[in-house]
Amino acid sequence: MKIRSKLLVVFLIVTTFPIVIMFLCITVILKQQTTAFEKEFCLSDHKLQSYELIRDPLAFYQKLTEYDYDTVLKILNTSDTVTIGKKDCKNIEQHLINAKTSLVVLYNETPYYIGNTKQFKELAGTDTVSFSNNTGRLSADTTSSQIIRECRFTFTDGAQGRALLLTDCSVTKNWLHHFFKQICLAFLLIMLITTTFTTIWIQQSILRPIELLRLATAQIGLGNLEDPVPVTSQDEIGQLRKDLEQMRIHLKEIVNKGIQSEDNTREIMSSISHDLKTPITAIKGYTEGILDGVADTPDKQKKYLQTIYAKANDMTYLIDELSVYSKVEQNSLPYNFISVNLENYFTDCIDEFSLDLESQNFHLDYINDTDKNTQIIADPEQLKRVINNLISNAVKYSKKENGHITIHIKDVPVQNSKQPLYRQINEDGTDKFPTIRPEYIQIQIEDNGLGIAKKDLPHIFDRFFRADTSRNSSKRGSGLGLAIVKMIISDHGGKVWVDSTEGIGSCFYFTLRKDTKNNGGAYEQDIDH
Repeated sequence: MKIRSKLLVVFLIVTTFPIVIMFLCITVILKQQTTAFEKEFCLSDHKLQSYELIRDPLAFYQKLTEYDYDTVLKILNTSDTVTIGKKDCKNIEQHLINAKTSLVVLYNETPYYIGNTKQFKELAGTDTVSFSNNTGRLSADTTSSQIIRECRFTFTDGAQGRALLLTDCSVTKNWLHHFFKQICLAFLLIMLITTTFTTIWIQQSILRPIELLRLATAQIGLGNLEDPVPVTSQDEIGQLRKDLEQMRIHLKEIVNKGIQSEDNTREIMSSISHDLKTPITAIKGYTEGILDGVADTPDKQKKYLQTIYAKANDMTYLIDELSVYSKVEQNSLPYNFISVNLENYFTDCIDEFSLDLESQNFHLDYINDTDKNTQIIADPEQLKRVINNLISNAVKYSKKENGHITIHIKDVPVQNSKQPLYRQINEDGTDKFPTIRPEYIQIQIEDNGLGIAKKDLPHIFDRFFRADTSRNSSKRGSGLGLAIVKMIISDHGGKVWVDSTEGIGSCFYFTLRKDTKNNGGAYEQDIDH
């Protein structure tokens, strides 16, 4: 559940739950008090309404004395004049079902019969409040908490008489006090339960996850990237924990890559140091041979100098590759993209490589199935580095007496391109989506060398990776050649991949963008990475 939803639920619980429970508590308390009233006033056969005393006290008190009042009224209204003695008054009082009600009869405002002297004395000299009533006069004694029901009649001698029913309702004061005390206690208990429940829920569902999240961030801040951040909910905190876990994984990968990069850097430095040390040692040895007079003939001197020159070239290649590696690491390899004629460019490259390959007993075939006017967007210098690295690898890892390398170029159609459902044009009237033509060319460089082990194929374009170094220790390399190839081709907007079978040979593929805007015209764009 989202935090916003949880807060809404808390709001509904805090506002609705106490009201509903309070209403039920009031109903139960009123029901209990009403039952006690019925028992107190002997009204088990005359059910009282639970809310009547609070909602309409007049109706409540009227109902409280209604039966007794009707009894007296029925006796006194049997005739226009009433002959009544004190014995008759006692009989009337015996018919009263309310134990707290007594009868008082006045003869010309003079007490004629007093059923309960104490109640009558409390009534004498007190203020009363009268209420209109369609069945008779109803009054309340504000001092002694008595309810007075009155009915008038005429004695047989013509004297005016009044029958008063005095009901002691002082118990209602205690009832009201007890009622409000119970309501207050119930309200406090309900609010305590509600706040305790909501507080525990908020603590468990919001505050505790936040605390665990804080501890997790502290651990990550201290460098502990091993312990995962558990995701236990789907709310905003759960999403935050999920993002934090992804960040932890990402940081761990960065740290591991950094460690791996440091290890690779040490390895490459060790490898280059070793490879530099070998030609330097050779150069020093041959130079000392010339200085010491060991090379005492012109032929020996020439041979020594050629060897020194070759070793110097090896050092130049290693230093150049180290420089490229540094730029690759910093993603700052400079490019000068121009529009290049594909046929002319590769013809020049083939002519340049052919002589060197022939001297090493390698045969080079060149096949171009594209249009002779095809233009590509490329940096000629960096593209030549790609071709040189791939051909050099083919020569380096070949143990056959007569090596064979084939360069095959062909068009590649655009993949996953969709034409619009209807023609759309620009403001100048040209098609916004012109007919899609092949926009890439594919270069294939195949050899008949040793091939690459299947387990090594997914890693050969990784930096510093060298396949089966134990078998090829005599052909130590920096492990950067193919990684540089991959980066250069990627920066050209193409891709590179390989197919290889051990003992048969390897075939490297890479693609380059066509220059569809220019047919032989220059297309230049300087891009620094």
